[in-house]
This record gives sequence, structure tokens and C-alpha cells, in this order.
Amino acid sequence: MAQFFEVNNLSYAHHVPGGEAQPALSNVSFSIPTGQYTAIVGSNGSGKTTLARHLNALHIPDSGTVLVQGLNTKDKSNHLLIHQQVGMVFQHPQEQMVATTIEEDVAFGPENLGLPTVEIHDRVKQALDIVGLWDIRERSPQHLSAGQMQRVALAGILAMRPDCVIFDEATAMLDPIGRQDIYKNIQYLKNQGITVITITHFMSEVVHAEKVIALHSGKLVFEGTPVELFANSQLLSEIHLTTPPVLTIANRLKPWIPILNHPLTEAEFEQQIQNYKPSRSFPLPIQTKQAAEPALIEASDLSFTYLANTPLSHQALKDISFSIPDHSLFGLIGSTGSGKSTLLQHLNGLYQAQSGTLRVGPYEVNEELDVQLLRQYVGIVFQNPNYQLFEQYVGDEIAYGLKLRGLFGSDLRQRVQIAMNNVGLDFETFKDRLTFTLSGGERRKVALASTIALDPQVLLLDEPTAGLDPYSRIEVRGQIQKLYQSGKTIVLSSHQMEDMAKLSQNILLLNKGKKITQQSTSSLLSDQHLLNQYQMKRPIAAKLAQILRSLGWNLPEGIITTDQLIEQFALSSGVNHG
Repeated sequence: MAQFFEVNNLSYAHHVPGGEAQPALSNVSFSIPTGQYTAIVGSNGSGKTTLARHLNALHIPDSGTVLVQGLNTKDKSNHLLIHQQVGMVFQHPQEQMVATTIEEDVAFGPENLGLPTVEIHDRVKQALDIVGLWDIRERSPQHLSAGQMQRVALAGILAMRPDCVIFDEATAMLDPIGRQDIYKNIQYLKNQGITVITITHFMSEVVHAEKVIALHSGKLVFEGTPVELFANSQLLSEIHLTTPPVLTIANRLKPWIPILNHPLTEAEFEQQIQNYKPSRSFPLPIQTKQAAEPALIEASDLSFTYLANTPLSHQALKDISFSIPDHSLFGLIGSTGSGKSTLLQHLNGLYQAQSGTLRVGPYEVNEELDVQLLRQYVGIVFQNPNYQLFEQYVGDEIAYGLKLRGLFGSDLRQRVQIAMNNVGLDFETFKDRLTFTLSGGERRKVALASTIALDPQVLLLDEPTAGLDPYSRIEVRGQIQKLYQSGKTIVLSSHQMEDMAKLSQNILLLNKGKKITQQSTSSLLSDQHLLNQYQMKRPIAAKLAQILRSLGWNLPEGIITTDQLIEQFALSSGVNHG
């Protein structure tokens, strides 16, 4: 089989004028056949994005070679053809937005190829139909959600019709249905004979790849099939990865369901237990009801329109009313473009509602409010961490806000060190790192550390675990729990239903800028019909619990986390089958 990529002894370091080089890749060698679907995995900072940028000649090796369909990336005369052959959907899609409307943005590449107008239109329509954005083609990309921007970026690449598409964390900002659609797009591309590479932290996506390449600290540590990778628990632990959620749960269930044999998907799980008869009954879960706290945040009939009174106007929030109790973990969910980020940015005064009222703690959010007071009370971590990074070094970035508040010397150093360690950034390792050399996940940790260092009473987290490797996701969830236990009120938006199930107590569901419902987390994430209606999915544990129920296991309703499911089996050990 012909090789699309041949990488031999690739080494590369980020070079900083007047500073030390930051090693990123070391003696990496592998090949990828034409038409293969390959997943590249590794913890944050392992070199995945740097490697991907070598595959379409955005980076050139310091030593070693990269051949793209036989073309050496070190030969600059090959670069234009390589760029045409290999399209890349970047981790942050804003980097690929160049026009004022979606349609113009997607047309930009084909126009630069000098194609006829009719062919350009056909390519743009086909690409936007594939990603589901044709109906809003005249909207400005700058006022799209991150997930919608990701789709625009993909459409722009598809319109170029490359021989290979690289997805760099392309699903990190997407809702569950959006991630499913991307997988369908990958299958579509593969069926067209296109070589596909995906960089991902979602192990559930890796199971569908034909080959997996794993990096750790810039070195290739694994090349093989998904089954081989996930059978190697020692390696996964060493490189800070985990098994897919279904396999993780199955391994914990094995003491009670020994027939389970390494299922990687829900379908495999169901198939393996199809004929296994339940031999136990389960106690009903103990219902705990929290004492109601007074409302800290109250909104009534909030509405907001981007570019109001212009042809490009888009109503992002429509008559939304809700309340958030003091000292709570409150979740926002909704499909891509539902208004979650816009709503969060109202809560710290970045946007001001055009109608309706909003109170956040002691502050009525209106034109008379000094928003600086509100922003000291309410901290926010944006969906895209690049919006919050503007200092050259990590330590200076986290210290910046503290300096503005008059903190210096040993007190400043201590606060920065505590904040960094709390998000899993070793102080000595990262304080002098250049921010532009950080991976996407590392930048997210820096943005979070910068915000929690300021000790706000209310913390707004927009997709706090997007782009994080599995271990980092666990670390950040643990830090969020600690902040809540210290008395903070935390409002987080996420497309990760597992995060919502583990963290939030109540959830507000949005769709197309409207409030659909506000319920307890357990109630909402158990409601399959409601979630399906609004393009959401239940957590994996809830799905597997439902599969077990359908096969005769009398598990109670309301199970949404792995721990809850395992607890039911553990408690059932002393319960006779009825």
C-alpha cells in the first residue's frame, strides 16, 4: 500500500529569539498509508499539535524528514502543493476565520485556487450542507459559538477537497451530536478514499480508528490498534491516558458481570451481556435533599441580540429567566450555538442585556453599575484560553491580575505558586515557560489559574475541561470541587455530560437562545426523550444502566455517574433476588 506520510527520526524544538529552545519532538518515526484513519493521542504538551503541523509543512524538522506523498517538507518548493494536499482543522477555529460571512469564509480557499464561480458555489454549498450550516451561511463567523466556528473551519477545508484532512481537537468544543456528526464526516471522507488523522483526548473516538499513534514528552511510545493500546493498562497509566468510558465501567463491573470481555463501545457492551441473566436485585438509591440556599444570581426576561438593528443581527438570548442559589455548582447545557457563552458573559458584565433584569450577588447589572466591582466579584474563564493570555511567561501571566491589586514580593509568588499547583501546573517547571509554546490544554490551565488566583466569590467556567487530557480533566474537576467546598458559587457550561453529572447540582438547558427547563442534574440527565429532543446525550453510565434495565436488571432510575452504578452493584451483594 502506498504511504501518504513517511516520518523518519523527526526532531523539533520551539526556537525563541534570545532564549533557550523548547524541545517538542524527539526522533519520531512512523508511516501512514493512503486512505487510513489514524488517531494521535497523548497528554497535554506531548507534541501532538506540533507533529500535526509538520504533516502539512507548517513546521519544518530541525532534524529528520517528513515526506508527504513523496514530497519532502524541507524543500520549500513543495510547500504549496503540500498545503493543497493536506488540510488541517485547527484546535482553535478562530485562527482560520478570514471573511465577514460564513459563505465567504468557506469560499476563500477555492477562490484562491482560481476555480470558476459555479464550481466555487457548488463546493461551498456541498461543504456547508455536510456540516449543517448552509441555512445560516450569511451570518458573521465572529458571532458564532466555538462549536459553530469549528464547523465553518471544517467546511473551509472540505471545500478545498484535499487528499488528507487533519482534525486537531476538532470536537473539543462540540456538543455530543456535533461530535457524532464529525465522526460521520470522518467516515464520509474515508469512504471517499481520503486519508484522515484525528488528534483527540476523547478515548471513545479513538476506538473507531484503524491505527493509533501515542506520544509522550515528544516521543513516540506506541503505534498499533486501539484494542492493543487499551489492553496495555501500564502504558496508559505512564502516559496519563485512560481507557474509553465503556471499558472503564465494564472493568469495574466485572466482579458482578464476569462475562464482560473488553467492550470498547456501547454496542459491544450490550452484545456481550445479551444472554447473561441478572441474579440480583438492587436497593433504591438513598435520596438526599439539599437545604435550599437563597438565590445569589437572579435573571428575569433577559434578551440580547448581536449586531442589533443591522442586516446581520442575531438574537442570542430570548426572555430568559432563572435563579442560581448561593454556594452551588450550577450547570448550563445546550447544543452548539444555544447561548451558553453569551449568558455567562452577561453574568460578569462583558455583555449587558438589552432588556430584562439581572442581579449578581449585591450588584444590579445595569448601565449605572461600575463593572469593575462586578468583575472583582465574578471571575470568568473563557471557552478559548487564548483570549486571556497576553503576557510572555506563564508566571507573569498568572501574577498580572494580582499585581494590579497591589500584591508583590513573597506574597505574590506564593499566590501564583498555589494557583498553578492547584490546576496541575508544576510551579518550577512552568513559571518561566513561554505561553506561546504551551499546548491548548496547558493554556486552559493557565487561564484557570490566573482567574482562581484572584479569589472571586463567583466563578464562571466556559467549557473548563475542553482540550484537556483525561488525567488533567480529573485534576480540574477536583479543583472545581475544592473551590465549591471553600464556599464559592460556580457556574459552568459544558458539552461533557460526564462532567455535568459529576459536578453540577442543577442544570439550565438552553436551545436557540431560549430557556427550555431548569432541573436537578439527576432528573435532567436521566431524561432521554428531553435530551434527544435538544440534541444532547445522556452520560455513558446512564446509557449503560438503561441497557442493563432493558435486559432485565432492575436498576433504579436516576443513575448518571459511574460511581452511582458501581455503588448499586456493591449494595446489591447483600440483597436477595426477588
